[in-house]
Amino acid sequence: MVKKWACALLLGALIPASALLAQRPGPTKVPPGTPVTIVVTQAPPSSPSVTIALSDRHGHATPVRQGCSHTGGGNTDIAQPSPDALVVTVTGVAVAVGQPCKASVAAFNFDLTQSFEVVAEKPEVKTVKLTLEGRVVGLLRSHCRGGGSAEDSQACATVNRGADSLLNLSVPAHAVTGGENVSINDRVGPVSVVVRPGKYSLHQVFHVSASHPRSLFPCKAASAEFAPDPALDPLWISYTEPFHGAIKKDLGFRITLKVAPEEEKKDEEKREPEKMPKLPD
Repeated sequence: MVKKWACALLLGALIPASALLAQRPGPTKVPPGTPVTIVVTQAPPSSPSVTIALSDRHGHATPVRQGCSHTGGGNTDIAQPSPDALVVTVTGVAVAVGQPCKASVAAFNFDLTQSFEVVAEKPEVKTVKLTLEGRVVGLLRSHCRGGGSAEDSQACATVNRGADSLLNLSVPAHAVTGGENVSINDRVGPVSVVVRPGKYSLHQVFHVSASHPRSLFPCKAASAEFAPDPALDPLWISYTEPFHGAIKKDLGFRITLKVAPEEEKKDEEKREPEKMPKLPD
C-alpha cells in the first residue's frame, strides 16, 4: 500500500514537469542558404577640446630672375588635417646657368603671416599647449666648373601674440659650390609653449637661390630644388645629374602647428614631518 502511494506521488510530480518542458519553444531552425546580416556600428569620433580657427592671411612668394635663370613652384599650401592641427608647406625652385654676357641669379623669397584663434570647446580648459615642428626636404646642385652655387636659408617660423614672440623655430641653412651636391632632409622640434586661448599669428619665411658668374664655356646649372615635379623643367638639368630618380613629392619647407589642453599639475600633498622616537632616559 505504501509503495502504491509513493508511486502515485512521484507520477504526480513528473507530469507537471513534463508539461512545462513541452511548452518551452525549441531552437529556431534556419534553413540553409539564408543570408545573415551583421551590423557593425562605429562610435562617433570624439571632437578635440581645443581647436584652431583660421582668420586673416597674408602670403607672398616673390621670384627673382637675372640672366640665364629659371624659377618654378612658388606655392604656399595651408591645410588642416584635423581641427587641432595646422600644416603649412612652401615650395619653390631656383636654377642659374653661366653665360658670357652677365651673371645669372635666380631666387624665391617666401613670407607668410597666418592669423588664427585658439578656441577652447570646454570651459574647464584654461591653458593650452602650442607645439611647433618643422622640416626641410630638398636638393642642392653645383658644378665643378664655372663657380655656380646654390643655397637654402631663413627657414624660420614664429608664433606671435601681438608684438610678443612666444615660440620660435629655425631649420639650419645649407649651401653648395664647386661641384658639391647635397640632398637635404632636416627636421627640428617639436618646441612648445603654454598659453591661454585667444588670438595669435604664425609668421613663416623661407629663401632658396642659385647663382652663376659669367662664363665663356658651357657648364651645368646650379640649382636649389625644393618643390615636387613639375616645378623644375628637366631641360635645366642633365640626365646624369647626381639625384636622378629621387622621390620629390615631399620637397619643401613644412611647418606643423598643434594645440592641446595643458594638464594641470596637482599640488603635492603636505606631509607631516615624522616624529622622532623618544630615547629612553
